[in-house]
Amino acid sequence: MTTTTYSPALFDVADEAAARRIILTPEGRSTEARWETETPALASLAGAVLRLGPDSRVLDYGCGIGRLPRALIERFGCRVTGVDISARMRALAPDYVRSDRFEVITPAALFDWGEGAFDAALAIWVLQHCHKPEADSGLIRRALKTGGRLLVVNNFHRAVPVVEKTWANDGFDVAAHLAATFTELERGDLPASMLGETLARLTFWGVYEAPGPQETDT
Repeated sequence: MTTTTYSPALFDVADEAAARRIILTPEGRSTEARWETETPALASLAGAVLRLGPDSRVLDYGCGIGRLPRALIERFGCRVTGVDISARMRALAPDYVRSDRFEVITPAALFDWGEGAFDAALAIWVLQHCHKPEADSGLIRRALKTGGRLLVVNNFHRAVPVVEKTWANDGFDVAAHLAATFTELERGDLPASMLGETLARLTFWGVYEAPGPQETDT
């Protein structure tokens, strides 16, 4: 990345329509087509690999306006806590999700929840944008119970919001970092039928397990 001035201003959206366009940028398909196709497919995937049910407490890290929390609650009846860096996204989320099984907080507030508060977590199209993905993945790991599972969908390349241009690639290898931080259970590609051919070529998904303290001591 030639410039390093991180700026999350891109996520300070004016309304739901603008939020949708940032959450799912057109990548061979329109935002609307991606929203309608990907959302139920990813909810089904999350339900299966994270083993969700009505008693599950789920963390959606980078929840935006609550696209996946709404789908997960409707389908599985789980409780979802959304985390997002954008105050505007957080303000829009309760009206979009419309469920008493959902709440939305800041990343800083997540630390106050303590360790092991969640059964499962997801980070969908998020870690590619984070300024310091090591810190964000550390928060997720801390929040998960030992053995709790994390579902990640991410581009192979980074797309960090910066002042000097819209997105920049700093070269950080998110996939390698996740494999070193968690126990990797599965990693692969998502089908073009879900993402479209353009995005499918650029994307990986993975399921990771939070290791216990005894597995990380040296």
